Amino acid sequence: METVTETKSTSVPTFVFPCSTSSRSLISGRKVYDYASGGASGLNFCNLTAAITHNNAGDYVYVHVWLPLEGWNGRFLATGGGGLVAGSDTNLPVPVSQGYAAGATDAGLTLNHTIDPTSGLWTLNSDNSPNWELVENFAKRSIHDLTVLGKEAVKAYYKKKPHHSYYSGCSTGGRQGYAAAQYYPNDFDGIMAAAPAYFSPRLTPGLFWPSVVLGNIIAPPQCVFEAYEADINAFCDPLDGAVDQLVGDPDHCNYDPRKLIGTTINCDQTGGEISINDEHAQVVERILEGARGINGDFLWYGLAPGAGFNGMANTRTTENGTVAVPFDAAEIWIRFLVLQDPDYNTAAMTFADFERIHHRSVELLSPRIGTDDADLSAFQRVGGKLITWHGYSDQLISHESSIRMREVLEKNMGKRNVEKFQRLFLAPGAAHCRGGLGPVPADPLTSVVAWVERGDAPRTLFASTTAGPGGVNITRNLCPWPQILTYKGGDVNSAESFKCK
Repeated sequence: METVTETKSTSVPTFVFPCSTSSRSLISGRKVYDYASGGASGLNFCNLTAAITHNNAGDYVYVHVWLPLEGWNGRFLATGGGGLVAGSDTNLPVPVSQGYAAGATDAGLTLNHTIDPTSGLWTLNSDNSPNWELVENFAKRSIHDLTVLGKEAVKAYYKKKPHHSYYSGCSTGGRQGYAAAQYYPNDFDGIMAAAPAYFSPRLTPGLFWPSVVLGNIIAPPQCVFEAYEADINAFCDPLDGAVDQLVGDPDHCNYDPRKLIGTTINCDQTGGEISINDEHAQVVERILEGARGINGDFLWYGLAPGAGFNGMANTRTTENGTVAVPFDAAEIWIRFLVLQDPDYNTAAMTFADFERIHHRSVELLSPRIGTDDADLSAFQRVGGKLITWHGYSDQLISHESSIRMREVLEKNMGKRNVEKFQRLFLAPGAAHCRGGLGPVPADPLTSVVAWVERGDAPRTLFASTTAGPGGVNITRNLCPWPQILTYKGGDVNSAESFKCK
C-alpha cells in the first residue's frame, strides 16, 4: 500500500501510514505487501511512496521506502541506480529480506512515469536545452532527498530513528555513493560503492571511444574480439603466479595485439574463416590503450586486459557487413548532454571530433557532475566508512578509474586519513558489478556494517563464484589496494592458496 504526498525541496511531510505496526495488516486484515523477485520472496512490508518536487524545478520525483513488518534490523539503507537511471524499487527486495528499511528514487527521470529513463530523454527540455534541474537530481540531490524522507519515514513508522544508515550502489550507483559522502557527509554512516562511475565527464565519452575506433579503422565481427580475449587471458593469466583462467595483475600485462596477425579463426558471425590482419590488431591496440587525442594526449583509460570487448566494442554483423554498436548511455550523453543535438550522427565522428567532444564534456559537465578533485574529509571526520570493490575484468569502467579516485583522495587528504575510512578491493576476473569468470564479493555491505558498528576494518573482502559445467566453486580473499593476490601454492580455486602482496 502506498501513500503519496507532495513537498517542496527537502522539507519533510507528515506521513499517514495505511499499514499498522501493531496489527501488521490492513484494516481488512490482508497482508500489506507480498513480493517475490530478485532472490527474495514472501516479503511483507509497508510501501511508502512519496512524490516530491523542488522549488521552480518543474520536476516530479518519486521516492519509495519499504518498511519490513517483521524483523526490522534497526537500519535504513538507500540504494542507487545504473547507467542513466538514478534508482528503482527493483533494488529493494533483497535488503528488505535482510531486515533493512530500504529506499530508492527515480530522481524525477521518468518524467512522472511517462518515459523510460534509459532513453536519456529526461536530459533535455523541449527546446533541446539541458534540463539542469534533473541533471542536479541525477548527480547528487535525489539520493539526499531519499535519505531525508527515508529516515523520517522510519521514525514515523517504528517510532524511533534508525540506529545507523547506509548506502549501497554500483556503477552510477557507486558514483552516487561518493557524491553523497562529499556533498552530504552526515547522511550515511557507511557506504558501499562498487565500480563507481565517477569522473563521469571523462569516463562517459571514454565509453564511446571504441565505437570511434571501429568507425575510423575497421569494425571486426565479434569472433575477432573473442579470439583476442582468449589470447590475452592466456598471456596475462600466469602473471600472479597461478594459471587459474583469471587475470590477477592486468596492470603489468604488456600484451602485443600484433602477435595474432595472420592467425585464421572460424567465425560464427560470418559463417566462415577470417584471417586476423593489421587493421584488426590496430583496433584492439587502440581499445586497450584507451581514448587519446590526435596528438596522443591521454583522455581516458582503455579496456583492461582480460575484460570482454562486447561491452564497449560491440559489433553487429549482417549480410551487408559489420558495424559498431555503441554503448547506448555514452552515445546519449554525447548527443543530448554534450552537444544538445539529438540528431547528431555519432557514426560519422572522427578522431578530431571525439577529442573536441571529450574536452567539451569535461568543461561543461564537470561543475555539475564531476569529481576530479574529490575531498571526503568531512565524511571521514564524522566517522563515515566507505568500501569500494571493482572487477579487474570490468568491461565498461576500468578499475584504473577507482585507483585514480583513491590517489586523488590521498593527495587531498593524506594516506593515513584515507586509510581510516576507505578501502578499495580489486577482484580478478570479475566483470561490471557482477558476473565474469572470477569471484565477486559475496556480501560487501555486511563488511561496511562491521566496520561502522564494531570497528572491524576489513583486511580482506571475501569473494566467490560458481563456474564451469561442473559447478566449480572459486573463492578469493580480495586484497586492499595497493596489494594484489599472489599464488602461494595449492588448489587454484581456493582462497587459501593466495596471499596479499
